Amino acid sequence: MRNSCIVCGSTNLSQDLDLGVMPSSNNLPLKKELKKVKSFPLKYYSCSNCSLFQLLEIVSGNELFRNYLYLTSVNKELVAHFKEMANDVSTTLNGKDLAIVIGSNDGAEVLILKESLRFKKVIGIEPAINIAEMANKRGAETINNFFNQKLSKKLVKKYGNADLVTANNVFAHIPDPEDMLLGMKNLIKDDGSIVIEVHWLKSMVEHLEIETLYAEHYYVWTVKSMRTLADKCKLKMNSVLYMPKQHGGSLRFTLKKSGRHDTKLEREEEKLGLYDLTTMKGLQIRADNRRKSLRSMMMDLKANGKRISIWSVPAKIPTLINFCGFTSKEIEYAYEVSPSKIGRYIPKANIFIKDEKLIEKDMPDYLIIGAWNYIEFAEEKLKWYTDKGGKLINPLTCRVL
Repeated sequence: MRNSCIVCGSTNLSQDLDLGVMPSSNNLPLKKELKKVKSFPLKYYSCSNCSLFQLLEIVSGNELFRNYLYLTSVNKELVAHFKEMANDVSTTLNGKDLAIVIGSNDGAEVLILKESLRFKKVIGIEPAINIAEMANKRGAETINNFFNQKLSKKLVKKYGNADLVTANNVFAHIPDPEDMLLGMKNLIKDDGSIVIEVHWLKSMVEHLEIETLYAEHYYVWTVKSMRTLADKCKLKMNSVLYMPKQHGGSLRFTLKKSGRHDTKLEREEEKLGLYDLTTMKGLQIRADNRRKSLRSMMMDLKANGKRISIWSVPAKIPTLINFCGFTSKEIEYAYEVSPSKIGRYIPKANIFIKDEKLIEKDMPDYLIIGAWNYIEFAEEKLKWYTDKGGKLINPLTCRVL
């Protein structure tokens, strides 16, 4: 367990949120594995110097990421987002010889960059063995490994330097962000671009998105903390884009070897109080109050004989369900479209995950929207269900839609 900030080394840290002991959110167990589920403490600390929100006690990547169930290509909204990203970042590129995607999952982004931007070569780096195999079968060239500086040198020796290196929704998961960024810097040409997308701490704090925190998410980033890291690696944060619909509110950083930092959004962070430990201390009370509200709502529905299930099981759901203390007694089932999750269980809560095609047969009275960051998509997809009298719950706002 560390006692200093992973980015700036400061020991002036404040424990601001304790969600209890939680299982890994992406390793959904089979029935025979339920008794073997491991849980980990989720205690987050704020750094008074660079404002990084972080776990000090992190779990080995080998334990969390070698066998993974999340598939990018199943998420149509995310695939559309990657297509939009490809168009946006193309304006920063001077060449299209080589692109490297770190944390490439099942190859969706690799294929998009290859087909949409017509890179001569696109390579994915993916640590999950099962997912990397799937990507290669889809025609997305993928190296099964964890990315670091050592690997970056091997890649440069074999393929040359890249015009573009991306790491989308990866910087929350890595034990050594400085080593990761230095490796990415080593990969790019002198005029190359590094594109990083992360969940924004401002969004998490402002909307109290506590379920976006889990054992796999070691950090939540601010513009200030990313700028601090960029300075250490002698890179310039040329642009910062706020994406309100992406994962509940995300940032896209474009870094280069020259230029100047874009720090406009730091003023918004300071205004909200993200640099003020007094403000951050209030997170625990707010989280506890949100739990009480959701539990009260659920207990009232159950007392009136209502049947409740969940639609969609993103990584957010195990944290939320277990933080609130719900089990299969309160929530009958969860429904999913991803074949890798169907037939498994939400860990600790022991809620069985069914094929979403079975919703019509079961017809629960209420469905909790697990992927609340795609609420409009959920309402459209489940219109048939609400037309038949079913009701949807947004767990973030604790309201029936």
